[in-house]
Amino acid sequence: MTTAITNIPGIGPSTAKILIENGFKTAEDIAGTTVEKLSRVPGFAAVRASVVIKAANGPLSTSRARRARTAISRTRPTRKKAASVKRNVKKKKLISEKQKKEKQRKEKLRKEKQRKEKLRKEKQRKEKQRKEKQRKEKQRKEKQRKEKQRKEKMKKEKSRKKKPSQKRKK
Repeated sequence: MTTAITNIPGIGPSTAKILIENGFKTAEDIAGTTVEKLSRVPGFAAVRASVVIKAANGPLSTSRARRARTAISRTRPTRKKAASVKRNVKKKKLISEKQKKEKQRKEKLRKEKQRKEKLRKEKQRKEKQRKEKQRKEKQRKEKQRKEKQRKEKMKKEKSRKKKPSQKRKK
């Protein structure tokens, strides 16, 4: 004799549909399973699974049925907690994604700052080279000018020395 799943206290049409999708077609299937197997079904924590298995194993008196419903209703906060945990996990994921994006943004800013600093240093180096080149060119020209002056001075001195000697010879 097979008994419908919906005849078990605490199992409604939507829960029956979930159980059927997970391979539990009759109340006898549920009565013959373990708490671990039934707790793998979505919406069934260990407490609810044990209560449903007990309910499937035999007819319940009215007071036992109430206790079963009370036990099942106690599992609902657990589902709420599970939903809350899921929300918290989602929030943590969002927070971690925000942190990841913030970290990427900071890394991008840091790299941009490094690039600008590198360009600034390169510009300074080139400017320094340019100034050094100008300084050396100026030194070279000054040296040439002094050398030219020195040669002119020597020429003048030579010419001065020669002039008096030429006058004497005449």
